[in-house]
Amino acid sequence: MENRRALLDAAKSLVAAKGVRATTTAEIAIKAGVAKGLLFYYFKDKESTIRAIAEELDAAYMASLLAKVEHKPALERLHALINHHFNFLKNSPEDAQFLYQSMVVKQLPLGFYEHLYTHILDILVLGLRSGEFVLQDPEELAYMILGSLHGIGRLMLSEFKRDYDAAKHLAMFYDHVLLCQA
Repeated sequence: MENRRALLDAAKSLVAAKGVRATTTAEIAIKAGVAKGLLFYYFKDKESTIRAIAEELDAAYMASLLAKVEHKPALERLHALINHHFNFLKNSPEDAQFLYQSMVVKQLPLGFYEHLYTHILDILVLGLRSGEFVLQDPEELAYMILGSLHGIGRLMLSEFKRDYDAAKHLAMFYDHVLLCQA
């Protein structure tokens, strides 16, 4: 299992830095310090390796998120989700970059983004049902919030950084959208 972990860590690092297409199985094996054939002992192909990492990161992210949003009103849940996402970007940039880079693999389910979208949608529906939020189309707004998190996250991980509290400003923006619509 030590070799499997080394392969996963090597693949994550390479994909985060170079992208899926530019990363080869040979590079993964070299970085992991194992023979190339060992990668195929543990995984069917490069995409299976990428899938294993994506599922691992998704599970960890979602478990941590659930712990922060449980038993709170909808607005607090939304703020916690936004803060959680930006803290993830700040504290785990390689993991975040890997998730962004791995989106190009067609064989991969969009697990991370589907799960995040579902959590956002659940929060919006909760707020709508409780009367806390005023909105017309929760699915559309969930998609917009996901797009905001993704887009700002991409910018934060690139060289186009700004020195301000993105989580605070995004939460304020969506507070206005959710609480002030007529």
